[in-house]
Amino acid sequence: MWYNPEFWVFDEERVLVETPTAELTITQPREIAIYARTFAELASMAAYGPAARKLIAAAVEALDREALDR
Repeated sequence: MWYNPEFWVFDEERVLVETPTAELTITQPREIAIYARTFAELASMAAYGPAARKLIAAAVEALDREALDR
């Protein structure tokens, strides 16, 4: 099993990390910087607007085709 903790960057002073057993509040500036960089990298890989809608529509179509093949 692979688990990636969810995190929320609130500002430059606080990041909330949710793990299977606890909710952590990160307040150390060097650690917050790591989460900020991680968020920026993930945001750069994300699709937005029309590009996101195109990906979602393609996924729905693939699921519809798969359902018809059953």
